[in-house]
Amino acid sequence: MSVVATGCIPPPPQDPQPPMQQPAPVAGVTPTTPQTMPAQPADPYAQQPQAYPQPQPYPQPQPQPQPYPQPQPYPQPQPYAQQPQPQPLPPGPPPHNHFHDGEVILDFATLGTLASIDILVRQDVTNGDAGTFIVLAGIAGGGGLGYLLTQKFPIDASVAHATTIGTIVGIADGALLIQPTGANTGTSVLGLLLAGGAVGAAGGFIYGENAELTPGQATFVTNMTVLGSLTALNVIAAKDNFGGWEDATLAIGIDGGLLAGVLIAPHLDWSAHRSGVVFASAFVGALVGGLVGGLATKPTNDNNDDTNTSVTVTTACATAGMWGGLGLGILMTKDDRPDPRTAAAPTTMVPFVGDRGQMGMAVGGTF
Repeated sequence: MSVVATGCIPPPPQDPQPPMQQPAPVAGVTPTTPQTMPAQPADPYAQQPQAYPQPQPYPQPQPQPQPYPQPQPYPQPQPYAQQPQPQPLPPGPPPHNHFHDGEVILDFATLGTLASIDILVRQDVTNGDAGTFIVLAGIAGGGGLGYLLTQKFPIDASVAHATTIGTIVGIADGALLIQPTGANTGTSVLGLLLAGGAVGAAGGFIYGENAELTPGQATFVTNMTVLGSLTALNVIAAKDNFGGWEDATLAIGIDGGLLAGVLIAPHLDWSAHRSGVVFASAFVGALVGGLVGGLATKPTNDNNDDTNTSVTVTTACATAGMWGGLGLGILMTKDDRPDPRTAAAPTTMVPFVGDRGQMGMAVGGTF
């Protein structure tokens, strides 16, 4: 009979190992402790120990930035003393207008025509072709002279109007000298007209260049000349004949109106629009006055006394209406804006400091 016994048999006891003796320390040698690691089976899947990172040195404490000082408020600028503001200067002259050049050229072309006609009468030219050539030459010569003047001198409305009214008044004065001088031939009459027109055109051109009138002032001179002439004509209209008294009256009316306009115009600030309205009002007043005078008179017959009375009343009413229209036109346009060129800039004084510390006073205005 066999018996099988199973169980765990403990291993036999082993003798205890005596503790390892530490070697005696040797002077100058640091003892090392051997580390014994139990033998472990190689594990291919075991992870190799990673080296620990070296500790970084602690950063040195940085100095704390000092706080910026609080900005100090800027001092408030002291207000400057109130200085008078300079006033804008009046606008300059208007741009050049070739229409005024044409007016001057036409005035001198008229004088050239009178000169050519005088030549035809003096030389008794009967050839039509020669006469045409002389007239065309006179027109071209006079117009060429006017063109040269427009290229040499500045021409504006005042110069052009002064030249025109001077030419007309000069020719009229030449005609008024026919009776006193006893001129009874064509040559002498044309000579007086040509001389008067030449003197008047030259005088008007020189006056316009030196007086520096505005267009409104130049138109006023023309208005006064026309009004003086029409007044003289109305005064002598009732006369049957034209004698020395009538001649002198007409001369006084024309030249007196021109002189009054020349003296008064520089003191006016009228614009061209206002001068035109005043002239139109005077013209309309003359027409209305003449119509009223004609309706107020009795029908005339063959009696000369009635005819003379009707003409006298009609012309008197026309003259009164003309001057009344002039006054009415002045009242109607009193609120019109004046010509800006007649407004003088006020005198203004402004202190200034130069780039090198100079100090002075700037003065502006019209002197």
